[in-house]
Amino acid sequence: MGSIYYDRYMTSTSKTILICFSLLCLSTVGLAQDSLMRQIPAKGINTADFIEYSPSISADGKTMVFQSNRKDGVKYNLYESKLIEDGVWSEPVSLDSINNFGADNDLIGGPSLSFDGNFLLYFATFDSGFGREDIYYSTREADGWSAPINLGKEVNSAGYEGFPSISADFKTLYFVKERALDEIENRSVRKAITFPYAIYQSSRSVDGVWSKPKELSSTINLYSTKAPRIMADNKTLIFSAIRSEDKLDYDLFQSQKNILGEWSLPVNLGFVNTDKSDQFSCISASGDLMYFTYASKDIYTVEIPERFRQFVNNVVSGSITNQDSGEGVETEIIITDARTTKEVMRSRSSPADGKYALVLAAGRNYNIEFKADGYSTYASTYDLRKTKKYTEYVLDIQLFTSAKLTLTVSDLELFEALEADVKFKEQGSSSFIEEVKTISNNGRVVLDLPLGKEYEVFISAPHFKGASFSLDLTGLIIYRAYEKDLELQPEKVRIFLDVADIKNNSKIRSKIIIRNKSRDEVIEAYGNEFVELRAGDRYEIESTSSDGYAFNSTTIDLTSSGVGSNEKIGMKLTKLEIDAKLTLKNINFESNSVQLSESSYIELQRVVKLMIENPTLVVEIAAHTDDVGSAQYNTILSDRRAQSVVEYLIDNRVASSKFQAKGYGESTPLVSNDTDENRARNRRVELKILDIQ
Repeated sequence: MGSIYYDRYMTSTSKTILICFSLLCLSTVGLAQDSLMRQIPAKGINTADFIEYSPSISADGKTMVFQSNRKDGVKYNLYESKLIEDGVWSEPVSLDSINNFGADNDLIGGPSLSFDGNFLLYFATFDSGFGREDIYYSTREADGWSAPINLGKEVNSAGYEGFPSISADFKTLYFVKERALDEIENRSVRKAITFPYAIYQSSRSVDGVWSKPKELSSTINLYSTKAPRIMADNKTLIFSAIRSEDKLDYDLFQSQKNILGEWSLPVNLGFVNTDKSDQFSCISASGDLMYFTYASKDIYTVEIPERFRQFVNNVVSGSITNQDSGEGVETEIIITDARTTKEVMRSRSSPADGKYALVLAAGRNYNIEFKADGYSTYASTYDLRKTKKYTEYVLDIQLFTSAKLTLTVSDLELFEALEADVKFKEQGSSSFIEEVKTISNNGRVVLDLPLGKEYEVFISAPHFKGASFSLDLTGLIIYRAYEKDLELQPEKVRIFLDVADIKNNSKIRSKIIIRNKSRDEVIEAYGNEFVELRAGDRYEIESTSSDGYAFNSTTIDLTSSGVGSNEKIGMKLTKLEIDAKLTLKNINFESNSVQLSESSYIELQRVVKLMIENPTLVVEIAAHTDDVGSAQYNTILSDRRAQSVVEYLIDNRVASSKFQAKGYGESTPLVSNDTDENRARNRRVELKILDIQ
C-alpha cells in the first residue's frame, strides 16, 4: 500500500507518515456509505433534468452562486439564489452580465463568492484570456454583477487555471492548475484519471499585485486535487481529491494550516463522502453546514460534526451609507489587532450599496476602521478573546462628506449675541467660498464645510475688532458636529468727563453713571477722568455730587465716526443755592396736552432723588412755552404742565410742601422764537431753588 504514496521528493520519514495516513484515509471511505441519510438536497436549487454544480456561499450563509446547464442542457452558466427561510432558496437568477459576456460556446464555471458577498471569482474560456481557461472576477454593482475582468497574467498562464477560492482577508488565492499525467507514478491511478490537477496559491501584495503561483506541498497534492475552498478562518482548506487507488473518484478532504504555514495531513470527511464523486464544497462562516456537489449532479447540504468544524468565527456585516443622501459608499475597511496594532486584513464595502461583511476569528481583540476619500471615518472595536461560539453582529454605518460647524458669536464684555458677518475660505486660497451672517437673537450660524480641507474662518461686526480661526478637516474625522464660541472685542472711544462748577468752572468731585441706550450696560465712573465707551453706541451720562450740587445729564452719540478718542465731554453742575436754576432735560408732553410722556420719567426720577437727598430744599417748578398760539393759552398750558410735573414728584414720595408750580407761558424765552430749533429750546421745564430751610 505504501508504494501508492511514493513521491521522489519525499524523505523516508515523510513516506512513513503518508503510508500510515493512507490507512486512515482508506478506513474512512466505508464510513460514509449511508451518509446520504444525513444529507439534504438544497431546496429550490436542484432540478430534475439538469445539473447544479459547484456551489459557493457568502459568509452569512444567505447568498449562493453556482453553475448549471439548466438553460439548454449544454452550456454552463452562473446563477445566484437567496436563502428565503431555513433550508429553502429563492428561484435562481441568471448572472447575465457574466453569462452573456463571451461566445455561446464559452465555458464559465467554478464560481467562488467572497465571504463579504461583493466579489465573485470564476474561470472561463473567453477569447480575452491568456490561456485555455483563465480566472476572472466581477464586482457587485447596483444592478447586478459587473462584466468579467481577467485576474491578470500574474496568475493566469497559457494553460488551465480554474476553481478559484479567495481567503476572507483577500490576501491569498487558491486555485487549480492542470498537471502532467507522468507526474503520477502509480500506474493504476494514472490510468483512471483523465486530467490530473493540483492546487496552487498566490499571495496579494499591499498594492494589489498577485505573486507568482506556487504549488502546495505534496501533503495536499498527491494524485489529483481540485476544487479548493479556503474557509473563513483562513486556516482550514477543504478540497476534492483522489488519494487512493482503491477509490478512483473524488472525495472531500480537509487540512489545516499551523502557525508555521504548514498544512496538516488531510482528513477524509467521512461524514459527507459517498461511493460517488463528492466535490465542490463550501461552508459559511458559521461553520455548521456544508454545501457540496453530489455525484456531479446536484447540490446537497449536510451538518458538519463538531470535530470537523473550523475555528470559531464571528461575522460583522452591514451597510455603509451617505448620511445625507442614503446612497451606498465604497469604503476601505482596515482590521488591526488591538493589542499589537498589526494589520490583520483589509476589505472594501460594495460601491453599489455599501454592503460589507467581515469574518473575524475568535480569540483576538480587533479594531476596525472604515475610511473613504472625502468622507468621515468610523471606528469600532470587537473583543472576541473570550468568544466560544459563532455570532453575527450587524453594524450599519452612516458617513458624511461635510462637517457642521455651529459658530456662536458674542460680545466679549457683555456676553450678548451678535449679528456678525462670517466668511470662510480654503487655507491659502485668495477667494472666499461663502459669506453668511449670524442670527441676531442668538449669534449663531451653521457652516457646512466639506471634509478633506483646511479652512480659515473670518468674523467681523460693525464697531468690533475682527477675529479669525483655522479648522483642519483633513485626516481622521469621526464627529460631524463642531461648535465654536467666539467673543469679539468691542472697539472703544476714550472720552474725558470734564465736570465743573457752572459759574466758576472749578473742578468738582462727582460720581458718573453712564447708561448705554443701545444695549444693557451701565458704567460707574468719576468726573474729570477718562472713560472708554463703545464705538457705535449711544450713551446717557448723569453726573451727581455730594458736595452740594445738583445733577446734570447729557447724551453722547458714538454711532458715527464724528467723535474721536480723547474728546472732552463738559458737564457743568449748578450749586444748590437760593435762586439757582436747573433746566430739566427731556421733559416732554403730548401735543397740546399736559400729559407727561414716558421719556420724561428718567429726568424726573433724578429730581426725586435730588429732593430726597436734600430734604431742606424748597423749589419752584416753572414751565415755559414758545410763542405759537395766544399768550393767554400758553400761560394756562404752561401752568397746568408745571402742576403735572409737581403731581408726579408728589406721587414719588416727595412732600407737596417742597414745591410750587408756576407757568410762565411764552413770557421768558431763552432765545428768540425764529426757528424750530429755538422754539424747542424755549419749550422747557426749570427747577428754581426758592429756599433752603
